[in-house]
Amino acid sequence: MKKIILTILIAFCCFGLWAQGSFPSENGLFTVNYLKGCEFTEIEVTLNAATGTPFLCFDADLSDLASNNDCFGNPAQTADDFRFTYQEAGIYNILFLRQLSNTQVYDSITIEIIEPSTPYVSLSNCGAELILDLDAQQERFDFYTVDFGDGSAPQEYSINAFPFSYQYADPTQEYLLTVTGSLNNTGNNNCGSNIFTKTFIPEDQNEDAGAINRIEILSENSFEIDYELNDNQIYQLQLKQNENGNYQTVNTFSGEELGTYIFQNRNLDNNFYCARIITVSQCNGDELISNEVCTIRFSAKAELDGNLMDWNHFIFQNSELLKNGEVIHTGNAPFLDENVLCGQSDLYQVIATDARGIEIVSLPKEITAITGSPSIPISQIATNVLSDSELELTWELPQGLQPERFVIYKKRNLNDEFFEVDTSSNTTYVDQGTAFYDRIFYYSIAYVNSCGGISPLYTTAPNILLKVSQKESVINFVWNSFTGFDSLFSEYRIVKYDENMNVLDENILGEDEFYNENIAQSDDQLAFYQVEAYSDNGLIAYSNLLRYKIPSSFFVPTAFTPNQNSLNEEIKVVGKFIEEVEFSVYNRWGTLIFRSNSLEIGWDGYLKNRPAPEGTYSYIVRVKDKYGEEYFKSGVFNLIR
Repeated sequence: MKKIILTILIAFCCFGLWAQGSFPSENGLFTVNYLKGCEFTEIEVTLNAATGTPFLCFDADLSDLASNNDCFGNPAQTADDFRFTYQEAGIYNILFLRQLSNTQVYDSITIEIIEPSTPYVSLSNCGAELILDLDAQQERFDFYTVDFGDGSAPQEYSINAFPFSYQYADPTQEYLLTVTGSLNNTGNNNCGSNIFTKTFIPEDQNEDAGAINRIEILSENSFEIDYELNDNQIYQLQLKQNENGNYQTVNTFSGEELGTYIFQNRNLDNNFYCARIITVSQCNGDELISNEVCTIRFSAKAELDGNLMDWNHFIFQNSELLKNGEVIHTGNAPFLDENVLCGQSDLYQVIATDARGIEIVSLPKEITAITGSPSIPISQIATNVLSDSELELTWELPQGLQPERFVIYKKRNLNDEFFEVDTSSNTTYVDQGTAFYDRIFYYSIAYVNSCGGISPLYTTAPNILLKVSQKESVINFVWNSFTGFDSLFSEYRIVKYDENMNVLDENILGEDEFYNENIAQSDDQLAFYQVEAYSDNGLIAYSNLLRYKIPSSFFVPTAFTPNQNSLNEEIKVVGKFIEEVEFSVYNRWGTLIFRSNSLEIGWDGYLKNRPAPEGTYSYIVRVKDKYGEEYFKSGVFNLIR
């Protein structure tokens, strides 16, 4: 008891270090009235200096100050601008910005908003005294006022004072225990669910181990247990992975007699998991451990000589293997089912019983034997146009199959019959052909199993042929439907690259098989385009890479007025995507009177040292773009004075 009392004194010694309602920020530029509180706590900010323009963000991201610009909004001017009520539990950062004439000064403080949670106090009858305890890691309050219900004055205990003992004068009588949780003076005591009550008889508060009564595997990633506890105590639910794993606490139970818990995000195909419930006796410190229950790690694989099943039989008392609902084996693993037909699918399942008699049922596993003619086709085929003469095929192998080789089929027209092109030992193949940039070919894949049987052809996968046309300033892209992913087709995308194959743009088009782009304002004369088709299982088909160059555009005005009024004084070539230019002007007799090799230099209407007469003049323009393509244009214009 002396040690417990000392702990309480230490917890109270620092209570006066904070002034109520005045908690400074990190740099001391402002204070807040609370550092924590339950939901609907109102936090009020008080500035310590009035210089500059203040801005406040009550839910800031301190990792990137610039990201809070929208949160700051308008300057804080009214009293309401300095107050905010937090309605949801969480950790929040209050960020203060003081805008001075040439500088910005930041300051911050962190606020914790607690979700109201009723405290729970465990009771252990240890002979002459009762031990009271709580789970300090789960509890959110700092102090607890305990009314023992025996007429004595309520006592206040720090959370660090637990566990402690209390002796009732008559342990055979019934008492009402009331425990009220509260925050220290840094917090707002507005938590509505802060009172724990229990009517009990001290001598009946015995300690017991928990028990797990059921385990059920729900999916490849989750399983469920039912448990039974003593509602006087606090228990830890623990889990370990595989035989040599260490138990780790995953949850805490208190005040429960019966319950259910679901373990999620577990890999039950590759691992098995064992669960137990543990509590520590407050009377003698011994661990009270429940029974252990474990999942089944069940694997099934089609082998050349049969279907092989394996599971962690060594942790169970008994195991039964079922095939299509009938027991075919009782005993240990592994087990090879030789009574199979190549290409036939069977459903397997294990039912095991542990030492306590609890039954565990595995998830079913469907296996297609590879020992006759296979019935499962290849349904996912992606095409990738590598060049005009090369096309790559990639396909997905149905799960559980182990073919000896693959057979590649092709046809030149959709209504033709497939013919065999080649075979492959893996799930990729490059077809050497011609005109993949000009026409569509069609492919399908089959596989040969170990029995010599060949699978049926199912999916027809064409190469994606991307075409382009231009109307005025709009380029129009179209392509054929891609059918290589069957029902798992997800979407089309069109990707635009620059001449160095850096991505300029990417558009998700859904099921659309067309795309339009306005190039009027484009700064990229040359670009490459490619269509991608996506499947839900991750395969991607790629079209031909289409090169598109915007022609150089240029013109010469129809007239100019070199009359010294600073308007329209020269005539010159105006254009875009021009690397070289030659602008030649001729009089009406065909004599060359002016030539320029620059877009910036035009004819000013002078013939050597005298003005040229009004009238009609002809011109010839030759331009070359950066890729060496030349363009010519001729015409006439008027000189007007």
